[in-house]
Amino acid sequence: MSIDLLLPWRGVAAALVVSLAWAGLFRLLRRSELAGLGAGIGLAVGWILALGLLTGTPRQLPERLPALAIGGALLGFVLAVLGRRGVVAVLLASLGLLGAAWWLAGGPLTPADLRRSMLPLLALAALGAAGLLALRGPVSAAVAMALLAAGAWMFGPPGPWFLLALAGLAAAIGALPGGSWGPAAALPVAIGLAALAAGPVLARGSTADWLVAAAPFAALWLGPALGGRIGGRAGEPVGWAVAGLLPLIFVWLWHRSH
Repeated sequence: MSIDLLLPWRGVAAALVVSLAWAGLFRLLRRSELAGLGAGIGLAVGWILALGLLTGTPRQLPERLPALAIGGALLGFVLAVLGRRGVVAVLLASLGLLGAAWWLAGGPLTPADLRRSMLPLLALAALGAAGLLALRGPVSAAVAMALLAAGAWMFGPPGPWFLLALAGLAAAIGALPGGSWGPAAALPVAIGLAALAAGPVLARGSTADWLVAAAPFAALWLGPALGGRIGGRAGEPVGWAVAGLLPLIFVWLWHRSH
């Protein structure tokens, strides 16, 4: 087996190792507010290695993702250290979501560009906010990333989306020992989740891309409600699975009919 075949997977492996090491270290140091950042740190490292680039003037959307992940991890760190709750936390999180949306929308600077980009910018910010409010821990982050990875593998456009989602899944799994999970830990993951969900929609915008993007948010928002109706210890996992897999089943049926 050629080593070249393994190189694209180094980002996934690095995301797991870095996230696990960060979460474990700060758990041992009894710094629970920092231990939860393992997922965001692992995500940033994994995306940098998976894409192998970090440019100051990106032309395509994937080129914007490493800087986005680094910014999200740094903002999560600042949020964990300086403002874990109250007005400061809300302000920092809001600025982070708006900044991420602006960056993903192409970084418009002139008033004309801002007007043209306003709709996707606001939609991206809302998508990030939806993830931030619904991500309650590494398990929910892993479920969301796994659904995106499955959708990208089966129906996604050409590009790095599948590997990037796998890196996000690995980072979430590595953060499991961290225990504590608050807005600081959820913010970089929510930004990454919004970028991964919106990327194929912005790049291609097919029906499949829209449905795949809906899968993780359906699981995060509708899964707990379905789980409550099902009841029992398995209720919530089953609810997540039903809510998240339903959009992917629709994609599969749509593909079969075309």
